[in-house]
Amino acid sequence: MAASKCHNCRRRRLRCDRSFPACLKCSVNGEACLGYGQILRWADAPALRGRLAGKHRASEIRTGPTGHVNSPDDTEVRRADDEVAELGVIASLLDPMVNNLDRKSRYYVHHFATTVCRDLVSIDQDNHNPFRIMIPLITHYQYLEAIVIATSAMHLATLHRFRAPDVPTTGRELVDALAAKGRAIRLLHDAVEGTTTTMANRAPLLAAVVFFVNLDLIDSGKGGWKAHMKAARSLIAAIYRSSSIQNQQVDATLAPLADAITADCLTYHILASTISTVPGPSAMDKDVDVLAVLERAQAYSYHGCPPVVMRSILRASHPTTADPGQLLDTVRSVDVHAWVQSITGLPAHDDTTARIELASAHRAAACLYILLSSDQSVDKRDDIDNMVLQILQHLEKIPGDHVLLKGTVWPTFMAGAQTDDPYWRAWCFERLRAVWTRNPWVCPWGYVLTATEMMERIWTARDKGEGTNWLRGLKDSKEDLLIV
Repeated sequence: MAASKCHNCRRRRLRCDRSFPACLKCSVNGEACLGYGQILRWADAPALRGRLAGKHRASEIRTGPTGHVNSPDDTEVRRADDEVAELGVIASLLDPMVNNLDRKSRYYVHHFATTVCRDLVSIDQDNHNPFRIMIPLITHYQYLEAIVIATSAMHLATLHRFRAPDVPTTGRELVDALAAKGRAIRLLHDAVEGTTTTMANRAPLLAAVVFFVNLDLIDSGKGGWKAHMKAARSLIAAIYRSSSIQNQQVDATLAPLADAITADCLTYHILASTISTVPGPSAMDKDVDVLAVLERAQAYSYHGCPPVVMRSILRASHPTTADPGQLLDTVRSVDVHAWVQSITGLPAHDDTTARIELASAHRAAACLYILLSSDQSVDKRDDIDNMVLQILQHLEKIPGDHVLLKGTVWPTFMAGAQTDDPYWRAWCFERLRAVWTRNPWVCPWGYVLTATEMMERIWTARDKGEGTNWLRGLKDSKEDLLIV
């Protein structure tokens, strides 16, 4: 911890957390922290002595492997330098938060900050993306650095595989992703076993665990996400027990990250419960106000589903705790127009019309799920068909290249799996392929391909007359799928 405030906080007369090497408050606010030493320094002078003598730019200095990931090859170095140049960043003024990383690791961290974080929210805002809070934390938590690098490398590997299959690649990103994932597992195990878990380090631990789930989603959505979800739920219960966020037991600067990570974890758990067998109510359900957490994160939650609807889906997944008729009435009574207008923190240019259509599609998909989950679903064929048509009509109004398309996967899958109409089946298939291969705002996360393949399998089974309720058949199959 620095002995005095950073220059930014001192000039603005703000309380500084004095984190080293950069103030966390500056990083969260999207500002370049000026640090704690003298401001005036030679920025681009050559080294006068030693093995770096005469070198001006940081890109001329070849840092050797540090044990985090292997040193990059020339192609990857040039690509990293090109991205730095595009940002207008002087190489000799590298962010001190990543100065201790080798060049390839800096490249992966840069990709995480600029592209992966964009995928995780509905609308990316530089100063209001809570996932970027993780960047300054990687200097304090090695396991967080490793999982950030693993996620970024897997993201790049998937991007190159599906968006640019004709471009030659060495496949190094996938190798780096797996190596960093293994390192993250070891470091996370050591962190949990070797230190006392406190409120101060639970939020970073939760972020690391949930990003293991994200890693599985980028890959295929078929991995070991269940074990990670179980660990995340225990951490969430510990963080939010007795309203610890409100009591400031978690640092205020980390609260947005804790809420965003928790909201994602809750969303994964809720939507996983619709098609897979997941554990029933736990300590998380007792200690966490699901509605309040989802409401605090609704401005940047990628799915665009009203929190009341999301909570109703969770209750429908445990039918012994709620009456299907009451849940249907609750979901149908949600005023999506009023909900969208009440969200604070959205950018001025947000497309509220598309957001209303997305929320309406989720509302109808939730009704469809409740009907299919209830014992009386066969007797409500007209209601089911009506819900499918409503979902598709709302989704059809969202353009295929829209930034909010990333939130349409689950309602598209629900409607597509249920419909028998050849036109709408083809439309749902093409819409999921648009998310996967053509939408410019999101990487082709592997779980989208998994959803498309599963939808085709459901159609084949239904056309053969195998069962009357595909949803129950999917749950009974015990396939651990995560479609969000």
